[in-house]
Amino acid sequence: MSDLIVLITGANRGIGFELTKQYLINGWTVIATCRNEKASADLITLKDEFSEKLLIELMDITCPENIERLANKLSEESIKIDLIINNAGYLDQENKSIHDINYANAEMSFKVNSLGPLYLTHCFLSLMKKNRLCKIAIISSVMGSLTRERSVDWYGYRMSKAAANMLAVNLSNELVNDNVAVVAVHPGWVQTDMGGSSARENVKDSALGIMKVILNLSIDTTGKFYDFKGEELPF
Repeated sequence: MSDLIVLITGANRGIGFELTKQYLINGWTVIATCRNEKASADLITLKDEFSEKLLIELMDITCPENIERLANKLSEESIKIDLIINNAGYLDQENKSIHDINYANAEMSFKVNSLGPLYLTHCFLSLMKKNRLCKIAIISSVMGSLTRERSVDWYGYRMSKAAANMLAVNLSNELVNDNVAVVAVHPGWVQTDMGGSSARENVKDSALGIMKVILNLSIDTTGKFYDFKGEELPF
């Protein structure tokens, strides 16, 4: 059995839940976070099958105190992490025009998609193992690419994903000498609550693709942006 440990945010549904399930199947221990007990029903069911490998922790990625509390708890339990997957996401789907902006929802996109991963990485970095390569994956979006995207849509989401991409670049440059590799991953347009039923990709294919990108990640490839099929994308 593997002794590898992964922390996955937003693990109660969609891509996060599928990543949790697939890493468990592959023998990893998974620390799965979600905002509240009501949101964790599927995770609780999954724990019946993987009782010793699945740790469910309540944490709101927008709440610094929540992040600090979980980091302190894991530190006290001497738990060390090999991989962090910043998966929790928020879409301000009504913000399609500058003429009609819900600022609070745009702000929430930043709190969940970029500022949350920033502070989580800050708090959990000391929990990453020092004796082998560790990895940080940020689930981003091609809609945050300044090079590829030219349409108008979802102001907060797209701006926050561009910020998430910059977080990946900054972290990769700072942590390269600490043996921590960082990657931003576009999961595709996926059939989730966020992506909708008309999306092109199913959740399992996206999750398995993300896992393969992370598996292939090394210090030599740190700081890059890929889609779930392994194609490098421009920032």
